[in-house]
Amino acid sequence: MGSWNKVEAEREFLRALELNPRYIQARDWYALYYLMFSEGRMVEAMAEAKLALESDPLSSYAHTMYGFICGYAGEYARAVEAARRALELDSESYLARFALQEVLRVTGAFEESVATGEVALAVSGRHAWAMMFLALTLADWGKSADVDAVYAEMLARSRRQYVPPAPLALVAAAASRENEAIRHAQEALEIRDPECQFLFSRHARLADRLYAYPRFREIVALVGRSEWLRA
Repeated sequence: MGSWNKVEAEREFLRALELNPRYIQARDWYALYYLMFSEGRMVEAMAEAKLALESDPLSSYAHTMYGFICGYAGEYARAVEAARRALELDSESYLARFALQEVLRVTGAFEESVATGEVALAVSGRHAWAMMFLALTLADWGKSADVDAVYAEMLARSRRQYVPPAPLALVAAAASRENEAIRHAQEALEIRDPECQFLFSRHARLADRLYAYPRFREIVALVGRSEWLRA
């Protein structure tokens, strides 16, 4: 995936699963990153994630990934159930809490999503992804002032330490700062920020606000030139 070569990525995923069919992370990454985010093959992605879950029903990670995939595939009841189960199995898992936050967002349960996101933010040490998903939820909920505050914090942090440009682009778009969103997105694509393959995917629907900008669509076509980002 890191080389942005989809053909090679699928070949390597399938080889990994041939060598070890019970390798949960390989199966979940194949489901999430390749089948879902790259190809939009939602039914197949859910089936692969379900196989991973069946390999280890007590794995918080497997439940977490199944929750993510079901949420993005529109299977909201399954998504929330899986994410809550993941957190039951590992109450200290940032990933499980983050998954619950995100599936609550896509189901429209914004208040609970924000509450869950605030805990995820604290647990993660205010990780850039935790801030980004909180900002997306706040934007969906219509809390523009709060989105501005999150974006301002991320910008301030980026002056002291590295913050990947892809999440910055999504948060800038959530804050309705088109010029800044375009600038971050262009940087992300030019340096091939690996997070583009996930965050800018048409199928994840995380970048809908970015795709609403004609300039962003032009950048994807002219700068990205990557099959990973094309619907």
